[in-house]
Amino acid sequence: MALQETDRRRSIRAVGFHYPGCVVKEFEEQGGCSYTLLVSPPDHFSSTRDDDQYLGNGCSLQCRNNEPSIVQIRPAQYALDLDVAQAAKAMYPCLAPTVQTLSIKLPRNLHGYEMQKMRGKPLSRLLPRNTMLDAEQRRKLERLIGSFAAFIGQGWQSVSQSCVRRRGVRADSPMEDVPNMLSQCTGRVGSSIVHRLKKLSEQLPTQILRQRAHTTMKWLETMSTHPVLLNHGDLIPSNILVDEVTWEITGIVDWAEAEYMPFGTCLYGLEHLLGYVTSTTSSSSFSGGSIGHLFIYYDNASRLRQLFWTRLIEAAPQMKQDDTKAMRDMGVLLWYGYAWDDGAIDRVVEEIRDAEELACLRAFLDIS
Repeated sequence: MALQETDRRRSIRAVGFHYPGCVVKEFEEQGGCSYTLLVSPPDHFSSTRDDDQYLGNGCSLQCRNNEPSIVQIRPAQYALDLDVAQAAKAMYPCLAPTVQTLSIKLPRNLHGYEMQKMRGKPLSRLLPRNTMLDAEQRRKLERLIGSFAAFIGQGWQSVSQSCVRRRGVRADSPMEDVPNMLSQCTGRVGSSIVHRLKKLSEQLPTQILRQRAHTTMKWLETMSTHPVLLNHGDLIPSNILVDEVTWEITGIVDWAEAEYMPFGTCLYGLEHLLGYVTSTTSSSSFSGGSIGHLFIYYDNASRLRQLFWTRLIEAAPQMKQDDTKAMRDMGVLLWYGYAWDDGAIDRVVEEIRDAEELACLRAFLDIS
């Protein structure tokens, strides 16, 4: 977020005064759109001070509970929607963090938020970077995939229960009982799904990708009753926290880009659990080739993907698998067919300029 050094130090000091008696330090994980601090009781650290920590002289709410918390500082254009944060917490009470506005004076119209610190390590630190896995890695990945299926299934169950409470109908009720699917998608991406798919069908760099976007758009236009729920907007390994030993999911963080979208839109996230992106300048037979980048799947990826769908069907037996897979393809196209461009997300990816996104796009859609 290009935070200037003077603003960084002023922010640390402002947070320190807000949490007297606590230690404020830069958090080890930083995102591109925010500056994140860890606020902890003094006994979580040694008494040695350095330039990147501030120790106040009293006691705060979090410190009274002897639990660290997260403070995230964001520029106005990346401000959090607290209604979305609360909805995420309601849907996933054990996995999504509690978020509230932090009323402190920060430089340059920055916004502050206090968040519950979720336990676990970012999955991005633990996933293997080799295709041939040993027995222990296979066991951990199987537990991870089962946990991920439970997370997705929990979303289905949540929207089904919500439908029962609000309308007395189920998530798979006939068309006359529920609002049109697309009319319920009102976010930045959701409100323009058809337009975005049409643009992809005209501007993606290869004919086969353009055709896939066109086919997905046509399928979408035939669907009116598929459930709509809050989908995480950046479901990648760095935002998935897991138990370091078991690889069970312990938290899903960074809901800043979450939107109400059709169920299954965020299933591009599954692919990130089955392999990794690598840079290359040589040709390869692996799926997902692109100039300079490849997405390489683990040797047991097909079995893990089958395990995911088996577990998800068990958790959501009324789900229509074909429709959900179509929504998954839509999510892949929308999230990797458009470049981020500092949050603009309106430019279709290009062959050379966006090689990593195209590697994911081709691999996730099984296009060689």
